[in-house]
Amino acid sequence: MREPNTTSEIGLRGIIAIKTFYGVLFFVIGLGVFALINKDISDLAEQAANSLGIDPENAHLVALLEWLTGVSPKQIVAVGLGSILYSSLLLAMAWGLYLRQVWAEWLTIVATGLFIPIEVYEVVRSWRMTYVVVLVVNASIVWYLLRRRSRISAIPQQVEPSLSPVATTYPKLRS
Repeated sequence: MREPNTTSEIGLRGIIAIKTFYGVLFFVIGLGVFALINKDISDLAEQAANSLGIDPENAHLVALLEWLTGVSPKQIVAVGLGSILYSSLLLAMAWGLYLRQVWAEWLTIVATGLFIPIEVYEVVRSWRMTYVVVLVVNASIVWYLLRRRSRISAIPQQVEPSLSPVATTYPKLRS
C-alpha cells in the first residue's frame, strides 16, 4: 500500500534512485567484464592508458599491467557474475522500496549497514573525500530507513469497528 506523497517521501525516492543507478551501473559493468573473456586484458589496459595520455613508464600503470597479465578467464567470469548478482540485489532493493515493501526496507538497512564498518576503516586508513562521501550517504540511508521504520511501527493500527472486541455485542437471549 502506498503512502501519500509528502516531503518525507523525497528521502525514499532518493534512496530508490541511488539503488537503481548503482544497480544499472553494476549490471553494465558485469556485461563489460564478460566481454573481456579470452582477450588480452593487459594489452587493452595499455591501449586505454595510451589513449588517455598516461605515461607508459608510470609505476602504477606498470604494476596494474603486471597484475592484469595473471588474470584468468575463470576470474573474469567470477567478477562478471559477482557484479551482475550485486546488481540484482540493488535492483531488488530499489523495486521493493518503490512498492513500499517492509522486506525491502530491512534488506536495504542490512545490506547497506554491512558496508559501514568497512567504510569507516577506509576513511580512517586513508582519508579520501570519496570514502567520506560514501560513508555519509550509506549511514544516512540506514538512519533514514530505521527512523522511517520506527515511525511506521509507532502508528497505531486501525481496526475495523465491526471487528473490535469493544464493539462486539451479543444478541440477548429470551427468557
